[in-house]
Amino acid sequence: ISCATFLVQVPTARLGKWFGPVSSGGQVKFSQAVPQGPTEITVSLKNLQSLAGGYHVHILPIIVGSSDPCSDTDILGHFNPLAWNTSSSPSPGVGTVDQYEIGDISGKFGMLTGQNNFDAMYMDPNMPLTGPYSIMGRSVVVHYTDGSR
Repeated sequence: ISCATFLVQVPTARLGKWFGPVSSGGQVKFSQAVPQGPTEITVSLKNLQSLAGGYHVHILPIIVGSSDPCSDTDILGHFNPLAWNTSSSPSPGVGTVDQYEIGDISGKFGMLTGQNNFDAMYMDPNMPLTGPYSIMGRSVVVHYTDGSR
């Protein structure tokens, strides 16, 4: 009846509006040069006021209009589809990317503790933008130093 050519679109994700009581902001961008390749994570966060600790991809996206968009009720916990036992993860920034939850950016690459402005670029072969373990359509949370949101 019909036919079509497959078009390959290499995925890119960029965070939208930031929510929360602190006037911090910035951008976290995820991209892949080729499908199934490592994900490049480009982080540019501003005005953290030394209040930030860890940052992670969470399970659900932000609910527009929510009174508490960063709450555990709205976006649930860290994205961990492989049910990684986090008690066996090394300290933040010292292990390999496969030793942390898929969404644990600060575990894999280090905390934001003591930072006001933070810029970095990482390559992560274990944070896919396609497939069953994709981080697309989720959210990123920058936690306070005590782990709260």
